Amino acid sequence: MTAPHIPGLTDLRPLGAGGFATVYRAHQAQLGRDVAVKIDNRVLADERDRRRFLREAHAAAKLSGHPHVVGVHDANITTQGTPYMVMELCTGGSLADQLDARGPLHPEQVRDLGVKLADALAAAHQEGVLHRDIKPGNILVDRYGTPKLADFGLAALLDAQGGSTVTRDALSPSYAPPEAFAMAEPTPQADVYSLAATLYTLLAGKPPRPVPWPITSFDQLGEILRRPVPAVNGVPPALHETLARALHPDANLRTPSAAQLRDELRDPMRQPTVPVTPPPKRRTWPLVAAAAGLVVVIVAGVLTWNFLTKEQATAQGPGPATTQQGGAEDVPPFLKKCDSGFCIDKSTCYAGINHSGGQPATARRRASCSEEHFWEAFAGGWLSGDIPNADPDDLAKSPELAKTCTPEVMKANTKPGVDTTGWAITAVGFKEGTRNYYLCFAAEEGVGETVTSAFGS
Repeated sequence: MTAPHIPGLTDLRPLGAGGFATVYRAHQAQLGRDVAVKIDNRVLADERDRRRFLREAHAAAKLSGHPHVVGVHDANITTQGTPYMVMELCTGGSLADQLDARGPLHPEQVRDLGVKLADALAAAHQEGVLHRDIKPGNILVDRYGTPKLADFGLAALLDAQGGSTVTRDALSPSYAPPEAFAMAEPTPQADVYSLAATLYTLLAGKPPRPVPWPITSFDQLGEILRRPVPAVNGVPPALHETLARALHPDANLRTPSAAQLRDELRDPMRQPTVPVTPPPKRRTWPLVAAAAGLVVVIVAGVLTWNFLTKEQATAQGPGPATTQQGGAEDVPPFLKKCDSGFCIDKSTCYAGINHSGGQPATARRRASCSEEHFWEAFAGGWLSGDIPNADPDDLAKSPELAKTCTPEVMKANTKPGVDTTGWAITAVGFKEGTRNYYLCFAAEEGVGETVTSAFGS
């Protein structure tokens, strides 16, 4: 294996290789230290994908000061077009290595680990960064014995144009939340599930819901994803219940944030509250319906994920990044310029809205409006500041949004032949890089989930 040339680094020696990348140990002569460099083997030929990767890497670098996040020293793209990240070298291996060598950890060790890692994850989510692949192998131990979450900043590589075949290397099936198998957009709640699955594995020596891969039938997948989380001998009930809540198969009923999981691990008496805000008389999103789109590809034994482009969202995770700040093309994601300001470009639909007190509302975007959904976006715009911690309906009526999220604007952007008179209107804020934007949502009252779209192309 010929090591590529990375400016400022010498003596690259392979440490390990996965499905999409190789990790090298290298020497940084200028500072006289050894570092780890992870070089992806996927070529980012599209300039937008290159910018997205570098933006994600910059966001990950902000986390480097956290004691339980692997530090990022540099990131760039090789002359061959492959992205790389230069990171802190952790010589203690991974928690997967420790689990293999020593077996399950003591519950108090796992609880302590959980507090530290959940705090790191909460800090990442506060910066709008999702991890998307938390598992024992991605938690490294430095030379002082400190556990650290690794591989922040590489999530954008999963959003390259075209598509990605999901294998164990990309999906980590036993640690992925159920909604991931239904091609749902990654969210902070998905990271919470994966961290809880990792902590459970450290306690039990095996994941809470081991998923054989490839799945051979839809019935088999559904049965696995609905299984209760087995208790582990010797684990205090309060710790088990905390992890079980974070492993709920329905994201709407799961521990809502990494900060909440951290606090529950510190104090088991803390209980999560996850108010869900569906439109009037609409059905709760069921797990089985979320996974239904897999039935055809599962039989073939390969799951193909049609990734959309990235959107850095508060509790929504990746989607398109169409923003070019400054000038006439300064358009928020999913939107285009129209007479009313910014209206939806392509049909964009959401399964539901979550709103927990003290936190901005979040929404889970569907990969396609042909999947069952509650809400449809029809317009939006930039926010002048932070995303308000407001009820979605109150946000839609706030002075900044009141002239956009209206029945008149909704009607102006409705497809010909569709009647949206009387539809409920609400709004959710999202993060895009260093800026925030909002989308106006609409839903036909009393209909429940639908698979059609009234707005966009």
